[in-house]
Amino acid sequence: MSRTPSDVLAQALADLTGDHEPETAHDYLQRVTAALALEAETRTVLASAVTTARSAGVTWAALGAALGMSKQAAQKRFAPADIPAAADDSERILGPVGVFDEMRELALAGQYGWHSVEFGTFYHRVIHSDLQWEHQRVSRATAARRLEAEGWQLIGGPFPYSYLKRQLNVPALVEPVSYRDTSSTRTD
Repeated sequence: MSRTPSDVLAQALADLTGDHEPETAHDYLQRVTAALALEAETRTVLASAVTTARSAGVTWAALGAALGMSKQAAQKRFAPADIPAAADDSERILGPVGVFDEMRELALAGQYGWHSVEFGTFYHRVIHSDLQWEHQRVSRATAARRLEAEGWQLIGGPFPYSYLKRQLNVPALVEPVSYRDTSSTRTD
């Protein structure tokens, strides 16, 4: 039998507050506080789902229709902020990247010793080391936990994707001059 979103949220509320009927003002306030936390998390999940859909090529018009609003309203509510700049020469910003090219970009950067330490909408902040790195993107928390047990480091997650990295015992390649001299963000 399929569960509705309401069923899932009711179960989450019960998990957070206990599976008993509220009896005191404290019990009711505990439920209000838990419901507020669920609302905030649901907004985060929605924003992540929209961001992922955009990076997969879904148009603002289609997203607006799915959200019951105009494309302009969807853009105003969910459009990402600008990609940040690198703080200094010890880090770079890989971006703009989307769901179709970010892993390829991270694999290339990883060969030269760059590894992700933070990510956001359409970018990864990377720092350098003397060894090569590999990165993974997984869509299930159980897969992320399994990889962590295998020695991968969690960069962040959990919805819609978790990103992980691990250092390889291989010296980083020397970057070609053309790769080193590019600005911190891609232009293509």
